[in-house]
Amino acid sequence: MSTKKQLRREFSNFLKNLLIPHEREYTELLTEAASHESYIETLGNKADSLHYHLENGYLEIFDKEFSKFTGMLIQKQRLGLVEVVVDVTEENFYGESTGLFIHPWTKEKGIMGKFRYLVAGIVWRNKIFPFYAAILPRGVFKAELLGNIVGLCNKMRLNVRVMKLDRGFYSGAIIRELELKGMQYLIFVPKKQLFKHMLEATRKSIVVKHEIKYCEDKSSHIAETNIALVKNVNDYDWCFATNLFLQDARKYVPLYRGRWNIETMFRVHDEARIKSKSIKSIVRAFYFMISMLLVLLWNFYAKQDYTFKGFIIMLEELSEHVHICKICQAY
Repeated sequence: MSTKKQLRREFSNFLKNLLIPHEREYTELLTEAASHESYIETLGNKADSLHYHLENGYLEIFDKEFSKFTGMLIQKQRLGLVEVVVDVTEENFYGESTGLFIHPWTKEKGIMGKFRYLVAGIVWRNKIFPFYAAILPRGVFKAELLGNIVGLCNKMRLNVRVMKLDRGFYSGAIIRELELKGMQYLIFVPKKQLFKHMLEATRKSIVVKHEIKYCEDKSSHIAETNIALVKNVNDYDWCFATNLFLQDARKYVPLYRGRWNIETMFRVHDEARIKSKSIKSIVRAFYFMISMLLVLLWNFYAKQDYTFKGFIIMLEELSEHVHICKICQAY
């Protein structure tokens, strides 16, 4: 099957499973908005009807369908040993409204709040495959979401070497959840006073056992982990929490730095960010997922032939000449 036919089928299947009618018209609108990084409301008179259909849906179903769809694509690849990276990305909000999904901001440069999204991706060779994307409400319990991501990895039967997380995920609750789920992890630890003293007290890179006290459900708990204190790698002293054993503690640094692939993915994703003036979380989450789906399809089918921007432009041109959202067989 050619790349173009494959793209037609995959994109069509995703929209079909969200029960969005008039798929062809909406796909043309979505690809045009992604291609130009434009507001969906400025590209025609279909935004209101699309938002009407979206707002009659359920956020939980959108999350489930995105992970189901991406998971089926990934399972077909039989990737072998992989690494998983997880991070949070943000989207500026300039309106006056507040809500459960709008995180307060400083109002600097007119930014009144932020929408935040948790994304998990598989790093494989020079590619990254996003398979989980969720809009985050304020006060969300991240440990539970990390547990859901591990569950998806198990469902896809992935052979995960390690899950890599930045300092925003260093908590006893998350470490305990990952330990209970049997996931090996590498978390960049913020240099609080204790760890600064530990780094200063050692002359060489070492790994030590550590306990983290935390509260959950009004009860005190303890999570056990290993702290890797890595001295003077790239002119920096590093600190990681991990249950992954490496004989040379210095090797945790290049392993962790591979996590930065997800930062690159976010920058690539921004080249196809579909903008909207809507304050509805389900609408914003849908547009974010569409852009992430485009990143996934590019990595699968077109990265060797197109830049991401070139791929989006090609997809827009394709939708103008071919019935890209013709009703297809369900996957």
